Amino acid sequence: MKRLNVIFLLFCLSAPLPAQAVTAPSTPMQPLTQEAAVEFALAHNPAYMAAFTDVSASREKVNQAKAGFLPKVNGSYMYERWSQQPYVSIVGIPEFQNVPFALQNENLWDVEVVQPLFTGFELVSNYNASKAGLKVSKYNLQKARLDLTRDVRVAYLQTLLAQKLVRVASDNVRSLQVQKKNAEANYQQGVAARNDVLKADVALAEAVQTQRKTKKQLIVLRATLNQYLGIELDKKIALSGIKEKNATVPAIDRLYEIAQAQRPEFLSLKESIKQAEYYRKAAEGEYYPHVSAFADYFREGQDFAGSNNPYGNSNNTAVGLKVNWNFFEGGNTRASVLEWDYRLKGLHERQTDLLEKIDLQVKDALKQLEVARADIATSRTALKQAEENERITTLQYKEQVAIFLDVLNSEVFLVESRARYYQSVYGYEIAKAQLERAIGAAIEQ
Repeated sequence: MKRLNVIFLLFCLSAPLPAQAVTAPSTPMQPLTQEAAVEFALAHNPAYMAAFTDVSASREKVNQAKAGFLPKVNGSYMYERWSQQPYVSIVGIPEFQNVPFALQNENLWDVEVVQPLFTGFELVSNYNASKAGLKVSKYNLQKARLDLTRDVRVAYLQTLLAQKLVRVASDNVRSLQVQKKNAEANYQQGVAARNDVLKADVALAEAVQTQRKTKKQLIVLRATLNQYLGIELDKKIALSGIKEKNATVPAIDRLYEIAQAQRPEFLSLKESIKQAEYYRKAAEGEYYPHVSAFADYFREGQDFAGSNNPYGNSNNTAVGLKVNWNFFEGGNTRASVLEWDYRLKGLHERQTDLLEKIDLQVKDALKQLEVARADIATSRTALKQAEENERITTLQYKEQVAIFLDVLNSEVFLVESRARYYQSVYGYEIAKAQLERAIGAAIEQ
C-alpha cells in the first residue's frame, strides 16, 4: 500500500501547475481529440497569438530600413522680425548712408529633397540585417508553435492518465470497502480475527486518501490543459482518448540531421549570426564618405507667401552634391565595429553549445521513448499476473488457505500494476511528443 501511495505521489509532483486564467473566447467541439486540441490552442492561446506581434514588428523594421534608400523631403517655414530696419553705410559716400538692404519682416519658406547616393554600404547592410531579423522572429514564432503543440499534447495525455488513475483509485476504494465488510462479517461469525478488520480499515483509509489526491490532481491538470486551450480554467472538456500506436523512429544519426535542419532555435541563431555580420558591416560604413544629391527651393518675402521681396530674389532653386566624411570621432566607429566582433564571437559560441544541447535532448528523448515502449510490454504482463494473483488469493482466502493480509496485498499489487500500465501507455505517448519537439518535426508513424 505504501508503494502505491509513492507512485501516486510521484505522479502528482511531476505534473505542471496551471498558469493565470484567461477568458474563454469559445469552446472546442467535444469529445476533444488530441489533434483538435492542438489546433484549437493554436487558434486561441493568447501567448501564442502575442508571438505574431513580434513578426509584425520585425516586418515594420524591414520597411524602415527600405525607406532609407528613398529620397527625403523636408520642408520648413520661418518668420523673423528685426527690431530695426537693417541698413548699410559706406564711409565717404554721403549717398550711401543708412541704405536699407534686407527685410525687417521676413517670411522664409524652404523645401529640400535629399537622395542618398553612397553611405559606405550602411543602408544596404541595415536593410539586410532587418531582413535577417524578420527571419529570426519567424523562427521564434515557429518555436512558440512547437512549444505550444508539445505542451498541449503533454497536458492532454496527462489529463487522460489522471482520469485513469482516478478510476483505478475509485475502484480500489470500492474493492476495499467490500473487503472490509467481508472481514467484519467473518469476525462476527468468529472465523476471522479482529485485526483483520483493523487491517481493512487502515487499507481503506489509505485508499481514500489516494483517491482524494488523484482527484485533486485531475482538477489541476484539466485547468492546465484549459489554460493552453485559452478557455476558462474550471470548464470540463470531454476528451476522446488515444489509440495505442507504435512509432517507427529513424536512427539516431538521422534524428540529429532532422533536428539540425528543423529546430527553429538553431535556425534562428544562424540568422542572428548573419544579422550581426550585417550590423558589423554597417558600423564599418562610418569609415567611408557619405555622398548625397540634393535639390533646394526657397521663397523669401515680406508677406506670408514670401512673394514680395524688394531686396533680392523672392524665390530660388539650387541642386548639388554633398559629401560628408568623418575623419575623427574619438574612436567611436572602431569601438562599434569591435562591439559586433565580440557579439559575433559570442553567437558562434552559443551555436556550438546549442548543437550539443540539441544532440543531448534528442538522445535523451529517444532513450525515454525506448524505455517507455519496453515498459508497456512489461507492465501489460505484470497486470495480467496481478489480476490472476488477486483472483487466486481471493479463492484461497475463502478456503481458509490464505490469510486476510494476503488478500490486501494482492489488491495493492493489482492497483499498482494497473497504475503502472496506464503510466507506461501514456508515458510512451508523452515521450513521443517530447522526441518530436526535440527534433522539431513529426516522426514517421
